[in-house]
Parts: sequence; structure tokens; C-alpha cells
Amino acid sequence: MDFRPLVIKIGGSVLERLHSSFFQECGQLMEQGYHPVVIHGGGPEISRIQKRLGLSARFVDGLRMTDDEGLKVVEMVLAGRINKSLIARFWAFQVSVVGISGADGGLLQVKPKDPALGWVGEMTAVHPRLLCNLWESGWIPVVASLGLDDSGNLYNVNADTAAGAIARELAAERLILVTDVPGIWKREGEVKKFLSQVTPEQVQKMIQSGEIAGGMIPKVRAALTGLEAARCGVLITDGSIPGCLGSETGTRIVKEATSDDVVPHLSTK
Repeated sequence: MDFRPLVIKIGGSVLERLHSSFFQECGQLMEQGYHPVVIHGGGPEISRIQKRLGLSARFVDGLRMTDDEGLKVVEMVLAGRINKSLIARFWAFQVSVVGISGADGGLLQVKPKDPALGWVGEMTAVHPRLLCNLWESGWIPVVASLGLDDSGNLYNVNADTAAGAIARELAAERLILVTDVPGIWKREGEVKKFLSQVTPEQVQKMIQSGEIAGGMIPKVRAALTGLEAARCGVLITDGSIPGCLGSETGTRIVKEATSDDVVPHLSTK
């Protein structure tokens, strides 16, 4: 069976504000012959639970430091509460989904990223067999961003990084990063200009200049990873607006600068 993968990553910051059309669009894309896989994070909810338990949340370059107790919270929130609440919202719109984590079927294989970060995994391989089996049976996989190392240890995996790696492995049609901002902005003097299209070179310069910082860094780096194979490029879009997956809003990251009228758009109509 030939697949037309679409990798859709939902940021934890927009989970509670996802427009209802998002869930319908995913189902419509499947009906049109695409094969979506949805990857989600859950940073804000993890931080809320950690605070409630008296645990501190610390970050390095947008990555959450995850000790033994922190990993328990990450596992509980990502593979439990958030994953299953998303499944319920999809089912409310009669969209056929299955909730899994990156540990299931050995989907996301990792190694320790940095001892200072604790149980944070660095992607080493993607094994998409489970995704393909689900697609063949008509299901959309919804994946919590956890991974396993060669010894079977569980790790917290940045969802943006996981999405980029999956998009590259699957040679996805497009990688879509659904977040709480409309895309990438560039400061010109005292004015912020919205960028509807950027190239990898522009992204690297903006990271070096500090215009892209914090949690946006792993997001755009994941976009560059996915861009290596994504035929239609990468889209960063605001999940709170109607039609975010098929609209012409957001920032498109493309290999080479093009006029907007020749950049392919997905349609959910």
C-alpha cells in the first residue's frame, strides 16, 4: 500500500485552544488519501502537575530537564491525560484515531541526549511499522512524545524533534507544526514583520541573532529536519484558528525562496 504521510505536531501550549475544525480536518485529510500521524507534547500541563507536586520545572534551550520524579510526571501526563483527552475530542467528530506513545512498537528509538538533562532522549531512529499498520486499517495514530533506548529505558522526547524525525523517515508530504502563534516574526528596527515564508538560511541567521529563541529553537530545528524530505515543505500555524491545516496562513519553511503562488497548499475541502 502506498502512503501519503502527513506529520502533524500539536504544541502543548495550544492543546486546550485547538479549534474544533482541526479534528474535522484530520479526518477529511484521511478521506482524501493522505495519512496523518499526530504527535503531541504537553509542556504546560506537565509544569502544572509538577508544581502541584512540589517539583520544579527547569529548561535548557527550550528542553525540559527530566529527573526520575519528573519522568513519572511526563509519562503520566503525556501518555495518559493528554493523549486520551485528544482521543476523546477526535471521537466527538467521528474521526477514527488510536492513541499510542513513541514507546509503542519501538516507534521512537533514542539515546541519552545530555546527562545534565536527565531522562531526555535524542532521536536515533524511527521505526514506523506500527504507523503503517494503523493506516492500513483506517486509523489515524495520535502519538505521545516518549521514546525508548536500546535497554528499554523510557525517555522524554521533545515533540518537535520527534515530529521532524518522523517526517524525515516517512518522506512526508508535509510537516505541520501546530502551535499558539501564527508563525515566525522578524524584528526590523522597532517593527515586527510577519514572515509568510522563510528558508533554512534565514532561520539559522535568526537563531544566531537571537530573534528565534527559547522554545521556538527546537521547533524550527525540527522543521529543518523535516524539510529534508517533506515534498511540500513545513508549515508553522496557529491551531486556534479555523482551517489551520489547509489554510494559507502561517509561516512556510521552504528549501528555496519562491513566490507564494507556486507553494503547494493542502486542501481539506
